[in-house]
Amino acid sequence: MTGYHKILSCLFAFLLIGFVENVSALTISDYPELEELIQTMVKEDNYPEDQLRAVIASASINQNTLELMDRQWEAAPWHKYRKLFINNKRIRNGVEFWNKHQMVLKKAEVEFGVPASVITSVIGIETHYGKRKGKSNILDSLVTLTAAYPRRSKYFKDELRVFLNLVRRESIEPNSVYGSFAGAIGIPQFMPSSYENYSVDFNGNGTRDLVNEVEDAVGSVANYLVNHGWQAGQAIYSEVQGILPVSAQEFVGRSAKPIYKIEDLENLGIQFNSKQASQKVALVKLSLHDGKYRYIVAFNNLYVITRYNNSINYSMAVSELAEEIENRR
Repeated sequence: MTGYHKILSCLFAFLLIGFVENVSALTISDYPELEELIQTMVKEDNYPEDQLRAVIASASINQNTLELMDRQWEAAPWHKYRKLFINNKRIRNGVEFWNKHQMVLKKAEVEFGVPASVITSVIGIETHYGKRKGKSNILDSLVTLTAAYPRRSKYFKDELRVFLNLVRRESIEPNSVYGSFAGAIGIPQFMPSSYENYSVDFNGNGTRDLVNEVEDAVGSVANYLVNHGWQAGQAIYSEVQGILPVSAQEFVGRSAKPIYKIEDLENLGIQFNSKQASQKVALVKLSLHDGKYRYIVAFNNLYVITRYNNSINYSMAVSELAEEIENRR
């Protein structure tokens, strides 16, 4: 039995108890994206067409998945989103997680240069420190989002392809795998392509197990961030001090991608702590409950966190939760 087989055959068999989904039977010919995927996989992956059609036809279109995709919390105002994650319970549980797994967190910090607080925070936000890994059928989710979610169909079609090849290679029953409604798997909620490309066997037991093994999850989160550009010793962001100059308003963006030189912002009169900053930065705003805004200068490491989840709210929640856990500890 291979490493992946050991992982997936025993890791993803979550039972749905008392959880009723709004699903409908699937007719492949009704969905061009699925037909296109089948032809690609038959030609390029040597997947037998009859088998592939049978696997995909066994999935269901899940309306709940589509609804959840269109009301994700990342779109909420910052002051509302923050309350979901920066609270006493999650901070306290983060301290407990860090204390319990301090040796492997330290190992990851030394090997990858990602702070233990950040790794802990990512896992805390993704799955409540591994306690909530998801109850959705991954095959149903990925087929649904490929076939019936046009806005991001291409992305989910690619993820479905990786997933189908993975379970076939490891002789895993496709319908036995469970995770998030969007197709993410395990303690760190890796999508199939991330599981394939960035998971690591951090405890050296011969498997990459992101569902049962915290050690592998810790190492894999750090490995993911490093592979997306994390810089050891660099700060994540800096608060803008005082009032943002009117002339700087046009520099405020919706992305944390660093595009300005530090001196560009300093020349506008923006005051912030540039110690341990990246060479290039971004200027972003976060909405407060009173209709005002909080401005921050985002460094490269904040942008790296958005590669995990493409949301400034998410990356700031990770950053602030990490700060709070470290301070509390």
